[in-house]
Amino acid sequence: MAIDKELYRQAFEYYRQWNEAELIERARNAGKLSPQELWQQYVDLWEFCVNLAPEPSSLQQKLRHQELEDYYDKIQKFEAWRRDRAQKAKNALA
Repeated sequence: MAIDKELYRQAFEYYRQWNEAELIERARNAGKLSPQELWQQYVDLWEFCVNLAPEPSSLQQKLRHQELEDYYDKIQKFEAWRRDRAQKAKNALA
């Protein structure tokens, strides 16, 4: 089935006009929304993006899990180093 080029152009033009109208409306209402309304818009956008994003593959999940484990190990080493340094500093002052 072939695409009707004229119908496609017309739909694209309507879409462009709609986007332009949205942009103008946002410019007119800039600063008129409350912080709560702005936050709700942000949450709605975030939810849309999360729902749109594909599920990570099993390999991506494994890599993410490994990255988190490595990060946690580094934090544990850092905390041990920090406690040791704090103890040495406390002993030096005493």
